[in-house]
Amino acid sequence: MRHLHVKILVIGIVIAVLAGCAPSSSPWPGGLELEEHPLAAAPELEPLSFQPLQGTQEEILARHADDRAASIPSEVDTVDGNPAMSSLGETGDLVARVVPPPEDPLRQIVKLYRGDEEIFTADAGLPSPALPLQALWTYDGHWALELLYSDADTWAGQLYVDGELVNALKGYDEVFGLQLLDDKPFYFYERDGSVGISYDGEEADLGYDEVIHYRCCAESTLNPVQAVNMVAFFAARDGTWHYVEIGRFD
Repeated sequence: MRHLHVKILVIGIVIAVLAGCAPSSSPWPGGLELEEHPLAAAPELEPLSFQPLQGTQEEILARHADDRAASIPSEVDTVDGNPAMSSLGETGDLVARVVPPPEDPLRQIVKLYRGDEEIFTADAGLPSPALPLQALWTYDGHWALELLYSDADTWAGQLYVDGELVNALKGYDEVFGLQLLDDKPFYFYERDGSVGISYDGEEADLGYDEVIHYRCCAESTLNPVQAVNMVAFFAARDGTWHYVEIGRFD
C-alpha cells in the first residue's frame, strides 16, 4: 500500500507538470517539488541522452536549466599523497583524510580533522574504483560525512552525523547523495529494497528500485547532479526508467 500511495502521488505530479500547472500542495518533505519523466529505455552514454515517453529531452532539461547549472563543487585534494576533502556549507574548517594504517596499508581509514585535532575516525573498507570520500558538510552546528564503504561483500554509502552512524539509527541499508539543498540537509536512502529521500530530517519513500549513483569513469555522468536548490537523477521503478528532478524551484 505504501508504494501504491507513492506511485499515485508521483503520477499526479507528473500529470500536473505535463499540463503546465503545479500541484496545489507538495506531498514531499519541506515543500520540495518532484518532477518525474518516464523513459522509453535506460539512459545512454557518449553522449549522455535519454528518451522520454512524453516531450523531448531538450524540453525537459530546459525547464530548470538555470537551477541545475548552479552545481555544487565536489573536490578531492591530496594530503601526504592520500585523498582529502574539505567541508562545505556553514564552515570550511573540517578536513576528512584517507589514512591507511601502517599495519594494513590496503585498509582505508578515514579521519576527520578540525585543524590539527582529530575529532572522528571510521573504517571505509578496502580500495575500490570509487573513493571512500563522497561528501562532507556542516550546517546548524553539525557536521555530516558520507563515506563509500567497500569490501568483498559490501558496496554501500554510509552517513555519519556528529559521529553517529545514521544507517544504524534509521535502519537504512545505504545512504548516498548527501548535500545541502536550499541550505538544509538532503540525502537518498535505501531501506528494504526501496529508495527514498530525507530532507531536513523528514523522510519520504519514493518507491524506486534503484537510483544510479557511485558510477565511476565515463559512467559518472549518470550519477545524481547536485545543485544548490535541486538534484537531478535517473531512477528505475518496476522495470521503467525515469529522469527525475526534485528541489525548491522558483
